[in-house]
Amino acid sequence: MTINKKAGAGAAAAAAGLCGAYLIKHKNDLHFYHYEIPSVRLPEEFDGFKILHLSDLHSKNYGEEGEILASACADFEPDIIVFTGDLYSRSSNLFSIKRALPLMKALRRTAPVYYVWGNHETDIPEKARYMDSLLVQEGIKVLHSQKTEIYVGCAHINLYGLDIDMRYYRNADGGYSQLPAVNEKYVRYQLGECDRKDYNILLAHNPMPFMQYAEWGADLTLSGHCHGGIIRLPGEIGLFSPERTLFPKYTKGLYRCRTEYGDHIMEVSAGLGKFRLNNPEMVSLCILRKKA
Repeated sequence: MTINKKAGAGAAAAAAGLCGAYLIKHKNDLHFYHYEIPSVRLPEEFDGFKILHLSDLHSKNYGEEGEILASACADFEPDIIVFTGDLYSRSSNLFSIKRALPLMKALRRTAPVYYVWGNHETDIPEKARYMDSLLVQEGIKVLHSQKTEIYVGCAHINLYGLDIDMRYYRNADGGYSQLPAVNEKYVRYQLGECDRKDYNILLAHNPMPFMQYAEWGADLTLSGHCHGGIIRLPGEIGLFSPERTLFPKYTKGLYRCRTEYGDHIMEVSAGLGKFRLNNPEMVSLCILRKKA
């Protein structure tokens, strides 16, 4: 059998081109997810309350000033918008960091915006604090291990934002071996005692301590960080965590657990930036429902 090397090389190049086009196309697809979040603890006034959840932009652009993403978010008419960290990357310079400001301003025109730091902000605190000052000037609420109350009429729910120290993400030498685990004591130290008579939402970048968040008292946790596992395998399995571990437990979608205080839910966003495969960029709409 005679092999035509030129034809073979041409076919390989064509296949590589098609594969590249496929990746480029699907990398820039935004996928929108609706989740119903039921709770017996939710005040009646909050039935149907819409929370739009974004995470892990990592300075990716959706238009010159984020207008593509902002417009898509506005179409959902959310009651609030939350951003759970890594708005930009640790390698970003101040110019790149400030490029996220128009997007956040546009989101603020749609609904109140609440923001917590991820590991990339935590790794560059001086730049992150500068960006915080710009966000606050635009009316965006930056929650540094703080609580705020959200009202509908006379009823309210609590929204907490958790700061997570860098030591839980990466060792001082840059490695990831034997990282300490966030425990309930740490969450309580950062946030104080949870007000268990109210419905409580926690914004926490890292989803791995889900049980600890629940035991502290979070009825609903919103997280990001894992980028959907970077590569999604058949069966909706995420392959990698940012800590270089295989098959992380929480990567994308809804997770549930139960404690002595009742049922708890966590929604994990696959995020909007960074390399990904079979794992489109994600915008989540969580709709709170009063459960009888």
